[in-house]
Amino acid sequence: MRLNDFTVRGTELAVNGVLRIETESLGGNTSSSDRAKNGIKPKTLTVSLVINMDNPDDLSELIQQAESVDENGKLTVFDIVDETARAMNIRQVQFNESVNARKIPEKTAWRVNFTLSEYLSIPEKVEQRQKTETAQQQSANGEQVAATGVEDQEEAESLTSFERVLKFADDALAPDEEESAGAVA
Repeated sequence: MRLNDFTVRGTELAVNGVLRIETESLGGNTSSSDRAKNGIKPKTLTVSLVINMDNPDDLSELIQQAESVDENGKLTVFDIVDETARAMNIRQVQFNESVNARKIPEKTAWRVNFTLSEYLSIPEKVEQRQKTETAQQQSANGEQVAATGVEDQEEAESLTSFERVLKFADDALAPDEEESAGAVA
């Protein structure tokens, strides 16, 4: 297994992949089996390997990778090269939860376990894209409505009640220039 330029060294490497699909029962107290989908969570890889105590630097280097952060102080994102990751369509990961190293009593070695979580999974990218599109639509619509509402409110505050009645009658009898230009075109 490779994480960027770092090769995970050890023996008995085992990589298990997990895909969590969050659901919620819609049946309440009935026998219904209907379920609501609450989302697909990022995939995780649980890694287990044995590192010989004659090579303590291998464990130290793995711990350094797990602790590494980028220039913003966030956990490092690694490009991963591994058959299980490739089969599960995982391209980038971050260390997650814990790195556990315990001595194997009958050997002079450590059993090391750690979890890698997928970084920017496809469902996560889709969700972010949808939020961005929704925000853009709302801000575009909101600016237009807000600008019109402010102008009308300012105009209404500057007119007396008699002037407002006259303006209402004028607008009803003769549309202003912008409206008539749109009707002609």
